[in-house]
Amino acid sequence: MAQSRSIYPLTNRQKLELGAGVAFIYLPLRIYMNVLGIDQATFLHKFPLWLIELTITIIFFSLWIIVTEWLQHYIAGIWGEDVLDEFRFLNQLVTLLIAVGLAVMFNAAFGILWHWMESVWDNTTFEMPSLLSRLANPKRRANNSITVMALMAAYYLASNKRASQRLQRVHINEERLEKENIKAHFNALKNQISPHFLFNNFSVLTTLVETNQEQSIVFIGRLSKAYRYILEQSDFEYIKLRTEIEFLETYMFLLKTRFEDKINLDVRVSAQQMDQYSVVPLTLQLLIENAVKHNRMSAQNPLTITIVIDGEFLIVSNPVQLRELPEPSTRLGLYNIINRYKLLIDRAVLVNQEHGQFIVKIPLIQ
Repeated sequence: MAQSRSIYPLTNRQKLELGAGVAFIYLPLRIYMNVLGIDQATFLHKFPLWLIELTITIIFFSLWIIVTEWLQHYIAGIWGEDVLDEFRFLNQLVTLLIAVGLAVMFNAAFGILWHWMESVWDNTTFEMPSLLSRLANPKRRANNSITVMALMAAYYLASNKRASQRLQRVHINEERLEKENIKAHFNALKNQISPHFLFNNFSVLTTLVETNQEQSIVFIGRLSKAYRYILEQSDFEYIKLRTEIEFLETYMFLLKTRFEDKINLDVRVSAQQMDQYSVVPLTLQLLIENAVKHNRMSAQNPLTITIVIDGEFLIVSNPVQLRELPEPSTRLGLYNIINRYKLLIDRAVLVNQEHGQFIVKIPLIQ
């Protein structure tokens, strides 16, 4: 048996609300057609009966919505939902025929019920109206017509509500899929950092092992500490600025082992600011690595990287001293940072070059 894929059933509350909405429009029109003149006395006398009629009408339309929904589920369960789509006109025609028959039966039964309620309310003898008198009643066709229209209105309103729920579910699924894709992309960007970090430092370690074994032991300890930090912070979307800056002490040790006094770091951030703001993990490490990759440095002309806070941005800058033969770019660095911030917050990373300085402005997270 085929399964219905997208007929989203309405809740009982939704069915009752739709039934009540149709009834509140249907009943005043029905009263207007059947009662020629309504004065204050007539209104007060008939009002309790009309309340009963309203209750019956709400139940009637709510049950109609339940039945039509069940029929759609039944047809989709046997022949599949594609049958409903392909023979939509036939489905609506059958629904209309059922509505016509149901309207005739409802008005016939309610006519008898109304006469009985009037006899009880007016304390008179109840007399069953004859079939001939009911057929000869000129209002019968009007009542049947308006009831059919109300039934079809309820049917289409319920169908529209289900279609709206289906569309909303599609949007929710799209948003969920988009978030999952963003998360997967973000994790992929983070996972790119670890092998790149190791590659750069293993080449230094290879040289140290051959030339200075004691220093190589210290270097391995610091490298282990740095790599542990990378692994630990991979589970966080953002961390305190203090934690990131403290990591730079270890990372700068690794760089100075490689470049000695050719590189310097100037951090101009107060203790209060470190605890107040957060950043995406490894932002500063990637920016420093990017500066080292693309710029010359020497003992006479060291590369000085400055970190300051200006307003809502963490500014990382370095003098432009481009290498004559730059290292092949793996397109990590700035690309990684820009995309990770784009995925997490609605503020962009700003990159520009002015007055001989390469400047990256990182939006701070509070």
